[in-house]
Amino acid sequence: MTISSVFKEIDDETARSYLEHYFGLGAWAGEEYTGAYFDTFGTNAPDAITADDLIAVACLSKHVPARAALGILREYSDDIGTLLGKIPPGLSITDIPFEEHDQYFGEGTAPLDLWRLLRRDKNTRWGIGPTTASKLMARKRPELFPIYDSVVGRVTGFSSSDGTWNAWHQAFATDGGLVERLESLRLAVGLHDISLLRILDVVLWMHGSQGTEGPESVDQTDES
Repeated sequence: MTISSVFKEIDDETARSYLEHYFGLGAWAGEEYTGAYFDTFGTNAPDAITADDLIAVACLSKHVPARAALGILREYSDDIGTLLGKIPPGLSITDIPFEEHDQYFGEGTAPLDLWRLLRRDKNTRWGIGPTTASKLMARKRPELFPIYDSVVGRVTGFSSSDGTWNAWHQAFATDGGLVERLESLRLAVGLHDISLLRILDVVLWMHGSQGTEGPESVDQTDES
């Protein structure tokens, strides 16, 4: 199973319906999911994680614990800013040849170091799991980092976040048909400011949940 093969199972009409429902468009006006505000809430400073970003993640029903929030906003803010400064804001996953994956996402790279900082892999855990970390990174670099959660993981065959950067990069860097179809869907529903990664994430999440969970509530932990 690949990202591309799963997406191919969803016809265009269904995918468009998922997007319209999630973002509250057309017949779904006024009934959007709170996740519709993830990409656009507040100010998205390119080289800092701010309170606006923590609220944006909350729109995806993920709570950043107070200790972690204070660490991100205060103690580790300079380190986070330095790492984000090494990741160009305009860099897209489609711009990176798949054979160069490790040069951008592997050991010693800013993305992996940022991931580990957010997860605090080498220190006492502070309550940020892979889903929350992926959402924070996707908020900062929406064209580069995919979101991981259990719903999309189940649909795409991943029981954990391990290997997901590689899988999504392979799909976007090697399958021109996937990118072209996502661009067409984005244009059709008028979501010009939403990244292609996020378009695919929403379609896969809606497909995996079959749209039955409705608008998020605070106790939904796998919202994307």
